[in-house]
Amino acid sequence: MRWLVADSLYCHEAFFCSHLDSYSHYLREFGEDATSVNVSGGAFALEIDGPDCVAFVLDNYGMPIKGQGKRIAQVAAICNPMPWDVRKRDGSPAYDLVISSIPWMIDEAHAKGCRGEYMPLAFDTRARACGMGVQRDLACIFVGTVGPNHVRRTQLLEELKDIVTVMPPVFGREYFKTLARARTVFNVHAEWTKGAANAMRLYEAAGMGAEPVSDGEAFIDQFWWGPNEFVSAAHARDWIMKAAYGDDEKAAQDVLLAHTYESRIPRLVELARSL
Repeated sequence: MRWLVADSLYCHEAFFCSHLDSYSHYLREFGEDATSVNVSGGAFALEIDGPDCVAFVLDNYGMPIKGQGKRIAQVAAICNPMPWDVRKRDGSPAYDLVISSIPWMIDEAHAKGCRGEYMPLAFDTRARACGMGVQRDLACIFVGTVGPNHVRRTQLLEELKDIVTVMPPVFGREYFKTLARARTVFNVHAEWTKGAANAMRLYEAAGMGAEPVSDGEAFIDQFWWGPNEFVSAAHARDWIMKAAYGDDEKAAQDVLLAHTYESRIPRLVELARSL
């Protein structure tokens, strides 16, 4: 099959090991014909030109897609519009399949008449090269965003500022180098995840050898991020100290064993062929 993998990027540096880069790369490694398309910066249209062509859209789900091929959306965050709300002129779903790492999104796709399939996120093992020569000199870090959409996260980071180092925003190779410096990476999910452990940061941190400490329910067998909910800052502090100064490497081992793109791509191609 031929794939058009479409996503937007924060900046050019963010391409390396992004969803856009990783899916395109590993589809090609699996023997598929895949082209990555950066749809950042306004109006854009995709054109699929045959029944063996797949538009695999990771963002900007409402963009025009022309042609007769199949259309798959991956959704792992709140956006406007959501893929199941995009319709053809006859009112039928615009996407033949919606995949997501968040269970409630699969349920919502089904409720809106779309086929939905659960697929967890994954770590791109190429990123591990960014840790070469990097000293693991930070006990616990946070890398991410804070603001109105992350009320609980902002509150906890303020209460834990004595033991959690908030790192400046970096992307691509610099981001993975930053993760390689940490023994522990702290994460608090946005409220809209509804309790699902879904952040890419968890996979990226563990893949780079850090121990993630996070809230959220892990829907992956034998994969434990920490507590389902941080009852208090003191509760979170206990988990951070245990992870930062212990010797548990289970998260990293689990990610590299079973939660990489090498693990995901065969299932993705199987789903596409089933269409």
